[in-house]
Amino acid sequence: MNQIIINLEERYPKKLGMGPTAKKLFQEINMEKEVVLNFKNIEFMSRSFAQEYVFQKYNTNTQITEINMDDSIKQLLEIVQDDFEKTCL
Repeated sequence: MNQIIINLEERYPKKLGMGPTAKKLFQEINMEKEVVLNFKNIEFMSRSFAQEYVFQKYNTNTQITEINMDDSIKQLLEIVQDDFEKTCL
């Protein structure tokens, strides 16, 4: 299977703050079938990043697995995803 692992800390700051950064990430991974995103040492994610991340994730055919995600980031993504599903689907 065509799987790649992306260690976010090697490509982005430890604080994921801007929505366009999520869009850039998905421009890269949309060409893959399966991606593992390693959130190790990522300390913060803004709501702007989270909203774009969730939107892009719903609009990709790439299978994404997230690992080593901080609990606060996980909670934020769950909140944004729930809101997205209620308002956009």
